[in-house]
Amino acid sequence: MISSLLIAYTSQSPISHTSQSTTAQLKTKKNKPDQREINTPLEAAIEELRVFKIKIESEDGINRKEYSEDLADTLLIVDSAYGNPKALEAVKSSAQGHKLALQFWQCDQVTGYEATYQCRDKVLQEIFVKYPDIKAQALEIVADENLSFISEGLDEKAVLQAVWQKTHADTSTALQEINPVDTAQSY
Repeated sequence: MISSLLIAYTSQSPISHTSQSTTAQLKTKKNKPDQREINTPLEAAIEELRVFKIKIESEDGINRKEYSEDLADTLLIVDSAYGNPKALEAVKSSAQGHKLALQFWQCDQVTGYEATYQCRDKVLQEIFVKYPDIKAQALEIVADENLSFISEGLDEKAVLQAVWQKTHADTSTALQEINPVDTAQSY
């Protein structure tokens, strides 16, 4: 499934480099039926990670600046979370995945073709350690290519989507751990 993401995702992208409308829409949503009651720092961390999923999958997507700012805030909340060990582990894993996705995305800001791909490959190595299945799929994709950098043969947006798929799964796991009854309906 990830391989199809790495190969086929190029046709559509929820990533937006210009839109801020999603944030405004999310901030104005109050007292909606899908809004969860938050009682603990762990629940707050899960909710912040759920918001990433909503923003990433929205029509406008999320832009790099908004993602960076939101992630900085979310990491502070994740760092203060405590409680159910399995949920906490999943929350920290999701947050780490988001950090890696942002680092990979920020390589676009590096000046120069070679420097950009060096940056991406460095972050890819960390992504590959965390997500061996993404590594296997990526290496399979570039196996027959004669590339100086692995990331040259991969679509940037597809790599981000593959990592985000993993972060969303971790967030879902955390939510299931703290609220197994209505997880299917709320995430």
